[in-house]
Amino acid sequence: MTRDERSEISARGRRSRARQVVRAACLLAAVGALWPFTAEVGSLRLVPSLSPFVAVSAGIAARAVPLAAWLGIVVGVVAMFQRRVLCRWICPTGLCLEGANWLGRRLKRNPGRWPSIGRWIVLLTLGGACLGYPLLLWLDPLALFAGVFTTFGLAAVVAFTILWPGLWCGRLCPLGAFQDLLHAGFASVRSLFVGKRDGSEEAGLSRRVVLGAAAGAGSAAILCFAQRNDAPALRPPNARTGPQFLGLCTRCGNCVRVCPTGVIEHDVGGHGLASLLTPVLSFRRGYCREDCTRCGEVCPSGAIRPLPVRDKATVRIGLPRVDRDVCLLSEDRECSACARWCPYGAIRYVFSEESYSLQVKIDPQKCNGCGACEAACPTKPRKAIVVLPV
Repeated sequence: MTRDERSEISARGRRSRARQVVRAACLLAAVGALWPFTAEVGSLRLVPSLSPFVAVSAGIAARAVPLAAWLGIVVGVVAMFQRRVLCRWICPTGLCLEGANWLGRRLKRNPGRWPSIGRWIVLLTLGGACLGYPLLLWLDPLALFAGVFTTFGLAAVVAFTILWPGLWCGRLCPLGAFQDLLHAGFASVRSLFVGKRDGSEEAGLSRRVVLGAAAGAGSAAILCFAQRNDAPALRPPNARTGPQFLGLCTRCGNCVRVCPTGVIEHDVGGHGLASLLTPVLSFRRGYCREDCTRCGEVCPSGAIRPLPVRDKATVRIGLPRVDRDVCLLSEDRECSACARWCPYGAIRYVFSEESYSLQVKIDPQKCNGCGACEAACPTKPRKAIVVLPV
């Protein structure tokens, strides 16, 4: 072995050690940003916002790039020049999966021969985003990592990697595949200026892009049509509506974690499989406070849009419905809980000559569906006033 060869091996070893140190530091920083006892509103958004896959897909679907997504755009530009720079130097999920890979190999697990699916996941998602429904955005590994304290997504990927070592990062990960596409696309554009004799690789890439995007757009159209009759859900204030919300939501759990009254919960199947783990509102324990807009501040994809506090009263979440058969007033019993707790003055009582009793009257022009009336209603087990989606 020559001196130059030994120097090259030594240099590669130093780069590898430096890369591992940087990755470990990024993992610790990511855990610190998401740690339940120390996390701030700004830090919660940081980890999923690093993903160019989320940034570009959300930008196409929403026809605007959320402020948080610009960090992912910058990372994507760097990935054009340095292949998989996020995977090699930053991704905390990837470092966790290296431990899972090691354990899987120790258990003599064989990954088998799986096709490369990651690029197709990316193309399906981008094609769906063109119709406002980025199909598989929730598979982004940084979004999965961001939900480590609220959902089981990261745990599922770790278990998957133990069973099939190397399969996620090498064949399935959409973030890694998206970086590959960015790098390959930039190389194709550059070849137009420097000249290249064989264009078969670029032609193959172009065919896959067209086929994948078309399949994604078609799938999005079918799903949007199929979900027209699904039961609507109460979503956080200023959330996007219908299939667009389901596609944009990364299931990262940020909105669930920052809600000061705990009214935002993960949907566990009450509104169909497509809505699984998306945020829904429940007013059993509290209401959506009139002075809080944190959920829109921490959303990395724009599924919940930022909302100034001064405008919150004008954004409707739902509308209360009164069940007079349950209401205490219909039994000539005294109660004023719903009107007393309404922060917008949208509830009053009127005398009904038909029933000869007081009845709850809701002003839809003042009410935004915050749920204070439902939370305050004393009737059990059924509430006499319940907020329903509109």
